[in-house]
Amino acid sequence: MIWPFARRRHVSLDAASAARRDALAALAAPDLDQPLAALRWCVVDVETGGLDALHDPLLAIGAVMIEEKRIALAHSFETGLTQAQATGAANILIHGITDSAQRAGQAAHVALLDWLEFAGNVPRVAFHAGFDQTVLERDTRRQLGLRPPAPWFDAALVAPLLFPAVAPRYRHLDDWLGHFGIAVYTRHGALADAYATAELWLVLLDAAARERVTTARQLLRLLRARRWLSLH
Repeated sequence: MIWPFARRRHVSLDAASAARRDALAALAAPDLDQPLAALRWCVVDVETGGLDALHDPLLAIGAVMIEEKRIALAHSFETGLTQAQATGAANILIHGITDSAQRAGQAAHVALLDWLEFAGNVPRVAFHAGFDQTVLERDTRRQLGLRPPAPWFDAALVAPLLFPAVAPRYRHLDDWLGHFGIAVYTRHGALADAYATAELWLVLLDAAARERVTTARQLLRLLRARRWLSLH
């Protein structure tokens, strides 16, 4: 699906980049009726210049693939996007991307093409996925005029759905990692956080199977039902 206003907003692409964009636009939506264990998942995390998903700049993207219920260590992705002006010192202390690293990143359209080619039409997973999805889809529309068809799954919503007894005490990724005894040796970089989220997602897939949730479509329906109930 092409975002209706994107034709007037996305950057002018060279021929090679335009061909890559067109190939991505032709991707079909994934088959969500496959067994959860057989489905590939792309777990992603972004670093930004603030907490405003609609306006703050995208600085970096990190992602890993889950294949056959294992993190595919040979298939990881990390890129930084070049910034005309680096973020402030306080923000750098949070994401750790230095002034020079921000200026040395890839052009935004190239980084996004690389990201989309890595992820393909595989369902996306993130912790507090609404933020990552908004930032990535915002810049993908602006730079490429694309809106990928792959659905998003929020580990921060799935975890309490499957473990309601402990959910009131846990809000952050580190809370859930600690609860399940998942050892993480580095955090707070895009790729490191994506890997940590992937570790959690594997635990959640096992829990979903025990609850007889067998497909991604079933999981989506449960999440939508939970959102509906939370509004009433």
